[in-house]
Amino acid sequence: MLQDVPEYVKKATSIIGTELRDDEEAMGSTVWIQTALFVKETAIAYRLIEQGIRPQFVAGHSIGAFPAAVIAGVLSFEDALRIVWLRARLMEEAFPEGYGMGVIIGLTKAEVQQAVLLSHSEATPVYISNINAEQQIVVSGSLVGLNNAFMHVKELGSAKATLLKVPIPSHSPLMSEVANKLLLKIHTFSLRDAQIPYLVNHTGRKTKAKEKIAEDLALNVAYPVRWMDMAAVCVESGADCFIEMPPGHTLSRLVKQAHKSTRQMAVDEIGLEATQYLIRKWKEQEE
Repeated sequence: MLQDVPEYVKKATSIIGTELRDDEEAMGSTVWIQTALFVKETAIAYRLIEQGIRPQFVAGHSIGAFPAAVIAGVLSFEDALRIVWLRARLMEEAFPEGYGMGVIIGLTKAEVQQAVLLSHSEATPVYISNINAEQQIVVSGSLVGLNNAFMHVKELGSAKATLLKVPIPSHSPLMSEVANKLLLKIHTFSLRDAQIPYLVNHTGRKTKAKEKIAEDLALNVAYPVRWMDMAAVCVESGADCFIEMPPGHTLSRLVKQAHKSTRQMAVDEIGLEATQYLIRKWKEQEE
């Protein structure tokens, strides 16, 4: 993931005091996954900005909220990385094994909630977490609780129900203690109001207020990410082109499904040069 951003890897290594891991084994640890995602997404966003391509809004999904905050000018790269490093370690320490996340496709939130209620117990907790699309709902909790929920959603007619490669129950009440620790810590850093609107993970609204953004960065780990609402607010506010930072193209496809009149680009799919070319071409057509 990090082979093409060596300068940022070097910078990150000096900040956290240990060399970043980017091998297959490391991708089984939320510490290295979160750190790599933050570094990669921020680096590619900066490269686009260096070419004169500036966003009108920033929207990050979960750990992507931190690169979004950096690009909006709320936090420095250095401070954001320090918080991400702490966040990831707290999360892994809180739930070292036996927990995770899963995605359910083809059912509404109400239907998934029905399956969750049938599966949840104190010994086998499971919760609805991220609302990615009308019929793409993420659940978090114990592996036993998740598998029970998968059994129930299949009975309800889900198209797909599978575990994600996320070894922790993120975006659920199980992470409340981690969120509270992060909230205390984040206020020890220098924060600035955003220069461009930031989409809040746990409400789906937009804001420039540093206090609300700091709260979101700390607390979103214990609340569902309202990606569907975040994208809708962007579109309602005039956004017609979404550019997804690497890795992957999941968010672009979710936007395309919900907002067919918009354009989407995943840098991972077409590369930086093609991304820059298409954006300039579209701007010229509009002018």
